[in-house]
Amino acid sequence: MTPLAAAAEVAERLAAAAGLTGAWSGHSLRRGFATAACAAGHDPLEIARAGGWADGSRVLARYLDDADRMKNSPLVGIRL
Repeated sequence: MTPLAAAAEVAERLAAAAGLTGAWSGHSLRRGFATAACAAGHDPLEIARAGGWADGSRVLARYLDDADRMKNSPLVGIRL
């Protein structure tokens, strides 16, 4: 089994155990890492290098935009 397949299996098992619905994969972990690291204020270049994205990756940029949208949402902090 490849590392990616093993990560996908773990992600699927944990999502099912947590009662989460939807499609989960090893990619979910990678995207979640990028989003969480950005939200924590880490440098995008360091996130790219740690996650294996090419410098200037447009895919990574979309993930980081998602993190910024969540962080800057007017719903944050109003307990909805």
